[in-house]
Amino acid sequence: MFSDDIVTVARSVSGIDLDYSVDSLEQVDSLIAGFRAQGVTEDRFAETLFGFGCYVGEVMVRHAGGVWTTSAGTALEAYASFPLLVSLPPQNLSNPIGKVFKAFRNGEADSITHFYRAMTSN
Repeated sequence: MFSDDIVTVARSVSGIDLDYSVDSLEQVDSLIAGFRAQGVTEDRFAETLFGFGCYVGEVMVRHAGGVWTTSAGTALEAYASFPLLVSLPPQNLSNPIGKVFKAFRNGEADSITHFYRAMTSN
């Protein structure tokens, strides 16, 4: 699972233990901001960003009743950079992988923590 891989990477590279809690999303924001500040390019960092997106999605699945789904046949099909989405109750589609890429590009304006709360009302 990609999210488990990113947990291992975060621990080995940054010494941060991601535990799939909602609070851990603040650590994801910090890690992404740190890599961005170091001048890492999106192309060079794309696989890691994908992993962080999977981690964020998995937090949504575990804590907000989400279910992994594909973008095929959905309103997001034309917009999702990756075909993996999280369906949240009652009928909300979320694109955590795309959001992580936006957070990397735009910084705090696209906070992962804020995204989670907005999508889940938590």
